Amino acid sequence: MARQLRLDRNDPTGKRRLVFVDSRHARIHDVICGGMYRACSTWQYEVVGHLVERHLRGERLGYLTGEVYAARFAPCSRREVHADVGRRSWRVLKSHEGHRCFARALSSGQALAVYAYRDIRDVVFSLMHKRGLAFEELLRQGLIHQILVNDRFWRAQRRVLVQRYEELVADPVTAVVQLARHLGLGVTRREAAEIADDFSLESNQTRIEALRRRLENAGIDLTAPGNLQICDPVTLLHWNHLRPGGTGSWQTDSRFSQRILLDRLCGTWLQANGYTSEPETAALAEKAGYASEVGLRDDLALAVGRLASLLRRVAGHCPRTAKRVRQLLGMADSDPEPVFPWTSDGTPAGWDLPHATRVRAGNEPEILAPRPVS
Repeated sequence: MARQLRLDRNDPTGKRRLVFVDSRHARIHDVICGGMYRACSTWQYEVVGHLVERHLRGERLGYLTGEVYAARFAPCSRREVHADVGRRSWRVLKSHEGHRCFARALSSGQALAVYAYRDIRDVVFSLMHKRGLAFEELLRQGLIHQILVNDRFWRAQRRVLVQRYEELVADPVTAVVQLARHLGLGVTRREAAEIADDFSLESNQTRIEALRRRLENAGIDLTAPGNLQICDPVTLLHWNHLRPGGTGSWQTDSRFSQRILLDRLCGTWLQANGYTSEPETAALAEKAGYASEVGLRDDLALAVGRLASLLRRVAGHCPRTAKRVRQLLGMADSDPEPVFPWTSDGTPAGWDLPHATRVRAGNEPEILAPRPVS
């Protein structure tokens, strides 16, 4: 690649490092971390944020929906993209849902993206734990359908680095090197190992425990549903981000009926991505009997989930129409991934940081609800 040797003056340890930077990335300013839910997307954001801040003199924007990104940060035309070159630093943001402004930024050369994927069955049961939802609720909200929609969107875009969750966990150093190269940076494996160690499972667990203590000291009721999505404003780690169990834990967490539903919805995707599809040959007879008894109920649940996912996409273009349809059908509004950054002084960052996702109207009392005193 066309490389330039740059002296890294931002190393917090005071070490003098030489870093190769790909000069062909001069026009690119935004890096979108759009990974699948619960698939190391936050880890990618941490690593990319670290690289952008240290080597590219950039900044983190936090979690942004496509609508917010389009309104505040994205140039509206190719002419604006070229006119903006040289006037902005690099920026990194996290999101999950696809949006046409993301597609436009990637196709125009204004942005790069990184995407991580995982066995969707593990994603589902990890989401259930983190969001405090039952399987049926997750399905009716359309989140399982949305996972597939998001996956198709990000894989169809240009300039996207796709990484597999299991490989990120098994070899994080190589994953860091891949992320750096995607940004046009030629970091050494030694530096990559230092970064991987800084954002290891143990290091992030320490950060999560520190956030939990800050919230508890502030009197926040962590059992309240509205507080499940409070996160650190820098790393975007939530206080309940990690859970026991690893890859394949869905096998012990799920019921047979749930596995059948997931196979109907995600079986083709699982096989295409190298994951074993359920059920095995020995369970085919049981599946046939199950389908004949409650197939209609499952079809209805899948249809409701598909509709909810469709309305979520429509809301990005026609929010009033989508909201009206939800009201007519008696469906609750659901933000697919609400994020409530929490600053060290005990206030939600969304209230005073212009780049953070703001706390949604109507949620403030629940988020700030003190823990009940026994």
